[in-house]
Amino acid sequence: MKKLILLIFLFLIFSCKKEEEKRDIINQKVGDWIILNDKKKIPEQIKDFFVASEKDELKIANPNEEFNVTDVVLKPNLPIRQLRLLEKKNEIWRMVYIQGGIGKSYQFYEFKIQGDTISQIKKGYSFENIETNDSLEYYINKGNVKFEKIKIKYRNLD
Repeated sequence: MKKLILLIFLFLIFSCKKEEEKRDIINQKVGDWIILNDKKKIPEQIKDFFVASEKDELKIANPNEEFNVTDVVLKPNLPIRQLRLLEKKNEIWRMVYIQGGIGKSYQFYEFKIQGDTISQIKKGYSFENIETNDSLEYYINKGNVKFEKIKIKYRNLD
């Protein structure tokens, strides 16, 4: 009887652990890339970049959180972006998010962050489902990620 109870207990522990591993993909290492996938892990330099380029702070939902996916805003307090991929490799950071609106698109950014400096910024978009680094690399190589020029709006510093 004790062995049966012990087996059931171990089974429950291992099944809970597997479910937790499936849900929590934060800080996984894939190749040399470290997958973070949590909006709290977005560096301040990237947040500052969005303030400069979008004239607004980066309002974004985590991968499994609700967001306004269409241009019909039913819940005004929800962001119009949902994080799909946040990863880093040495000083290079990549971020992919779904942009809500008339047509759902995947927005891609790549940054080099050294200390408090951000440089070598790349920006692109795709209508393909970009959920992993492999799918991102595949669609970039296939030409399905369209790159754009970046416009920064500077404010006067007094």
